[in-house]
Amino acid sequence: MDASPEICRVIERWLTAARSADTDPILARISEQPGMLLIGSDDAEWWHGEHRAVWEAQWEETGGFPFEWDEIEAWEEGTVGWAAARVVLRLPEQPTNLRATWVLHLERGEWKIVQLHLSAGVSNEQVLGRDLPVSLDQLEQKVREERPDLSESLAADGTVTIVFTDIVDSTVLTTRLGDHAWLDVVRKHNQVIRDTAATHGGTVVETQGDGSMLAFSSARRAVACAQAIQEAIDDAFADASPPLRVRIGVHTGDALHEADHFYGTAVHYAARVASNAVGGEVLVSNLVRELVGGGGFRESREVELKGLEGSHRLFALDRG
Repeated sequence: MDASPEICRVIERWLTAARSADTDPILARISEQPGMLLIGSDDAEWWHGEHRAVWEAQWEETGGFPFEWDEIEAWEEGTVGWAAARVVLRLPEQPTNLRATWVLHLERGEWKIVQLHLSAGVSNEQVLGRDLPVSLDQLEQKVREERPDLSESLAADGTVTIVFTDIVDSTVLTTRLGDHAWLDVVRKHNQVIRDTAATHGGTVVETQGDGSMLAFSSARRAVACAQAIQEAIDDAFADASPPLRVRIGVHTGDALHEADHFYGTAVHYAARVASNAVGGEVLVSNLVRELVGGGGFRESREVELKGLEGSHRLFALDRG
């Protein structure tokens, strides 16, 4: 897929028209194909093509929805594209944060919306009865606070290799699939992580939400496991639509000893490495690359890592 500035402009114009209830350009952008689906924030707002008139009546009755937005993310491949944005419905009484996603289809040279999903975010605590990490930062913080015992994953020199995994664009996928289907995806994904780590002699230190932290006594086994995870994810979700993509970061560092527990200073670095990876990529620190040997990497890049001084060279694993 390629980033799509054209779709960004299409969605920006569409949102601008929505603010003033300019129904002609709003509806002109909606596909008339039978598979068109509009999903609103109300539980009853699940409309197919025959409900266009209902939606038009909403716009006319409200006089428009005062949307505000910052960045619109859009991608395309062939005749299909998608976009997503965090939108604020700026009502006088109380602003409401919304998530919006669009699926578009190229019809007679014009991008037409075949699916729109507009919903208010609901916390994991409200849905699941507990708070879960929703980012690598939160997962890392949880691990650092709990300081798990990594003694079984220490190498002879007292180092430990940490692997962080994370599903890319999980918020967009949740919106596309719905909460129940997304939970099934996460459970299947987590099982792949556990099975692959066990095969390669790794320890699953923490799995929360769609992120995981693994520990290894060998950098070579950690990198082999990371590559195997990507291959296993591709196989397990070969028919998934949209595709599931995981980013992985690997770093080796010293393990500290405190109160009969070992915890890794490599945790923060590995999490930052993972946050710089793209979907389907295994990114490793320079030290890991040196430990496993110079071959097998397709590129390197110099980056700044949040919370760490200076620039750092990271290497992307060649997956063949």
